[in-house]
Amino acid sequence: MRNKIVLLLTGCLMWLMSSCLGGSEENSDYEIPKNCQIISFKLENDSILGLGSTRFTIDQLHGRIFNMDSLAYGTAMEKAICSVEYMDNTYGVAYVQVVQTAVGDTIDWNASDSLDFSQPVEFIVGAYDGVTTKKYKAQVNVHQLVPDSMDWGLYTDRLTEEAIREQKVIQHTYAGAACYFMYTQPAGANSPYRLYYTVVTDMKNWTALSLEGLPAGKALLSQLTAYEGTFYLPSTDGVLYQSVDGQVWTVTEKTPVVQSLLGYVKTGGDRQPSVLAAIVKEGDALSFAAMDKEGIWTIGEAVPEDFPVTGFGQLNYTSMYYEYLMVVAGRSARNTLLNNAWGTMNGKVWALLTDTDTNYFGEREGVMLTAYDDKLWMIGGLDANGKGLKDMYETTDKGVSWSLIDTLVVLPENYTGRGFSSLQVDTDQFISIIGGKTASGNNEQQEIWRGRINRLGFEK
Repeated sequence: MRNKIVLLLTGCLMWLMSSCLGGSEENSDYEIPKNCQIISFKLENDSILGLGSTRFTIDQLHGRIFNMDSLAYGTAMEKAICSVEYMDNTYGVAYVQVVQTAVGDTIDWNASDSLDFSQPVEFIVGAYDGVTTKKYKAQVNVHQLVPDSMDWGLYTDRLTEEAIREQKVIQHTYAGAACYFMYTQPAGANSPYRLYYTVVTDMKNWTALSLEGLPAGKALLSQLTAYEGTFYLPSTDGVLYQSVDGQVWTVTEKTPVVQSLLGYVKTGGDRQPSVLAAIVKEGDALSFAAMDKEGIWTIGEAVPEDFPVTGFGQLNYTSMYYEYLMVVAGRSARNTLLNNAWGTMNGKVWALLTDTDTNYFGEREGVMLTAYDDKLWMIGGLDANGKGLKDMYETTDKGVSWSLIDTLVVLPENYTGRGFSSLQVDTDQFISIIGGKTASGNNEQQEIWRGRINRLGFEK
């Protein structure tokens, strides 16, 4: 009888233990949650800063949370509210601790307190099993540079091993690569012209190339122009030279006497064929002229007295679906120093762009022109005393009016004013000022200065 009672009690105890330990099918599948991965991280929406639209990447392997596209310069992140979602949406996580690097504290985060993201913040996420934890370092990237400012720097101070009297740099494809060709006239007496090249991505190393066919001491290097796959270069005696490869030059046949080569007008389709624009001389008269891609010349209007024939800067630009050529400053046929701007669509008829009663900038020659940041810029030149300038002007109405640039993008104090520099803009939006004279009669500076507006270098 006693044994039967013991067996009965033992059976009841085993039944109770089975019930407590999950004897049913439902309870036997239960497991304490231990997944504490963060699967979503967002900043609280802010109508001014637009934080809510900022996308964050979560690197589960390395425990990193970050925004690939940096927030705007000056965005304050000392008190930011964030929302976090976890992998286990049913039970969530047991606890979250936050280590704020900026303030040097560790807090039990309640998912609603603001955090200081001016420096990285570490999230320590704990699961309900009391063992599993995962750490994430969250970093909110903010641009550290003033977006509209421009950092200029001296890229190199040595172009060639010999002094240079004149130079001109032009883009060209050589050996299958995007390159710059630099034509120089050495300072030595009776020295022949020389040619150097470099790939666009490395302007510190220039390699000499063979050059033949240019007239000794007569080439107007500053007016070197590329048009329809051919280089053109006028000389002081009115002859126009041409080259397909930039190395071997020949005289252009059936050409009028070329006083100045002004540049080219790009094709605007059937409504606007491309032309090479020039000033030609007929007796003592100067006229505008245009050569089409077939080599046929057409004479245009007479050149006005206040139009530049030497020392001008030239630039191509697009406006309202048409192509234009602009020339700015320089000297007239009477050797008068100018401060005006002219434009053309066909090379034969030119219009004065600037107001004759307004002096937007002082008289000068050897200015640099470029299209940059949706504006047209003019830089430097030589003034009436032959002194190099470093001021910068911009026009937003295609040369009609010009405004002095006095902040953010100005050239640094250690840059010496100059004129007749070559200017190039690469695909990374860097402007390069190559060479140039700091005063009339001086040799060329053997320097390259580079700069870029910060926001143009920000990753998209």
